[in-house]
Amino acid sequence: MSEPASLDAAPRREFSTRYRIYVLGVLMGVNLFNYMDRSILGVLIEPIKHELQASDTQMGILTGLAFALFYAVCGFPIARLADRGLRVRVISWAMAIWSAMTVVSGLVGAYWHMLLARVGVGIGEAGGNPPSQALLADYFPIEQRARAIAFFVAGAHIGIFLGTLLAGYIGHEYGWRMAFIVLGAPGVAFALLVRFTVREAPPRGKVEAAGSPLRSGSLWQATVHLFRGRAFRHLMIAVGILWFSNVGAGQWHAPFLQRSHGMALNEVGVLLSMLSIPSLVAVMAGGFMADRLAKRNAAWQVYVPLLGTLISIPFLLGFYLAADWRWAFASAMVAMLAAGVFAGVLLAAVQGLVGPHARALAGAILMFSSNLIGVGLGPFAVGALSDALAPMLGQESLRWALVAMKVLPLLAVYHMWLASRAFNDELREAPPNATSAP
Repeated sequence: MSEPASLDAAPRREFSTRYRIYVLGVLMGVNLFNYMDRSILGVLIEPIKHELQASDTQMGILTGLAFALFYAVCGFPIARLADRGLRVRVISWAMAIWSAMTVVSGLVGAYWHMLLARVGVGIGEAGGNPPSQALLADYFPIEQRARAIAFFVAGAHIGIFLGTLLAGYIGHEYGWRMAFIVLGAPGVAFALLVRFTVREAPPRGKVEAAGSPLRSGSLWQATVHLFRGRAFRHLMIAVGILWFSNVGAGQWHAPFLQRSHGMALNEVGVLLSMLSIPSLVAVMAGGFMADRLAKRNAAWQVYVPLLGTLISIPFLLGFYLAADWRWAFASAMVAMLAAGVFAGVLLAAVQGLVGPHARALAGAILMFSSNLIGVGLGPFAVGALSDALAPMLGQESLRWALVAMKVLPLLAVYHMWLASRAFNDELREAPPNATSAP
């Protein structure tokens, strides 16, 4: 079926519980492929670096800025298009593009070829998350939204598990190029499933007046309107800091284990894939916990990730500083269990701060903060710091570059606390009588 050009003109539909669960499962699959494809490169840094004769700084650009700059910037016009009623089309086309460019990554002949392929992956993946979050926010009411988005985010952790495990194995047995080809190709077929089986949901409410910039104004007007909210601003800052620290460091976990603990590529793939299991458990538990606690105080949608982040910091330091890989792994498992509650719950919190006509835009702003600052600059900063420390610390320079990143989450905790103070006052949801209740 074809989607309407405008959500306002969409006929009113009621969706069964079974179909809403199906849509959640399909979008969870979209997120799975999204993160599986983007996790491949991090596992294969060492063999790619040696074959393409690149430095740590260049690999930091490859894993970070080359992807994140276009991912973040392209997210705004794509999100605006999605907010006008083309979410399913955007998701399916975006998925086809990033999957095809992942395959192309395995065919490159030089460093700059890989750089261009990563740009293509970034452009494609820009159309995945924000429209998916916006669609889920319209399929599920606020009292179910944290759980629904937690399931959606769980797809990312399953994707990371599969991506790191399979990339490590395929890269070790058949070479790093084959890993990109084998893991990228299935996404093209899945994009067709999205396009022809997922239907657009009508907006759950019409919170904004007809002339509101959230509905009819320019992209700049809508963005400025959103940033007037104090809770929204502080959550964006917190997300940017956490992604800079955690995702920036995470891209270097494979070479860290290879350099500091002497592990083989296939061993690294298994170990890092295991770390996604506590993250998966945490994101699911965090969604249920936040939904339950938010019935008494909606600000728990911010308190839950705040506490999880705070608890994770000493255990992440233990991961980097442990002399034996077994102790490092045990510490990392606890850290992932605590930190994993962050993503799903805060995504739901952000969606609750905006009306239905700006949800994809809010997701794009979140994506800009997390990816340009975090995914883009984070890996580059770690790689550049590792190169700078190498003359003094040699093989251990990467370990201490990662340790240095763990001061920053404390700043994110502070901004989440500031956001929590304004969260209840700024929470927005459509009036019950304007909602197409499931």
